[in-house]
Amino acid sequence: MSTSDARERILQSALELIARDGFDGVRLADIAQGAGVSTALLHYHFASRAQLLTDALAQSLSAAERRLEHRTADARRTRADQRFADLIDFGLPLTPEDVLEWRLWAELEHRASGSPELARSLAALNDRLLRPLAAAVASGLEEGQFSGCDPDDVATVALALLGGLATRLSAGDPGLSVGRARRLAGRQLALAVGYEGELPFQPLPPLPPAPAAAPSSASVEGAPIARRRRAPKASARP
Repeated sequence: MSTSDARERILQSALELIARDGFDGVRLADIAQGAGVSTALLHYHFASRAQLLTDALAQSLSAAERRLEHRTADARRTRADQRFADLIDFGLPLTPEDVLEWRLWAELEHRASGSPELARSLAALNDRLLRPLAAAVASGLEEGQFSGCDPDDVATVALALLGGLATRLSAGDPGLSVGRARRLAGRQLALAVGYEGELPFQPLPPLPPAPAAAPSSASVEGAPIARRRRAPKASARP
């Protein structure tokens, strides 16, 4: 295994375990085991738990950015309103991969208030989200699609709105579906940029298939066992 491969596997293991169990619930030894490497090799790549958390989130954000570029390039969505709609989708957990990333993001936000190192990392990652949002709004103003707004202000409000909705979605809030979250965000942000009508969203990605039901205990090799019918009771009448 090359050095770069080992680092990638450690980061992926950290992403999955921290998102599932929380930062406090995961030992570095667990992450190393999940990556198939030694704890010594993990410490060679990452000097601290804080660095591991922020690097895992930075990697997941980079992967998400690549997915966004692939999605928008395929559809040739170059207008500002299309780009803005795609960035709203980017800010919501639409897939299981997105949910993992948002749970990790929540861990970082939770810990940033008590750690200057994590606070700096969070600010840098937030900037990677704010800049494309502000750029899309600025383009919309130039193209005449948007009006009466400040790009930086809209980006800041959008990030806060999407973050709140994403937290509820990633927590599995039964009162909020992905479709409803997107509609709410789209309507409010369309108003914020002075856009007439509904933003041109792409179709939502398909939901993952539901897990197969466990085989019934009353079956053998997939074939149901016919239930034995009770014999009718003899009549008490003569």
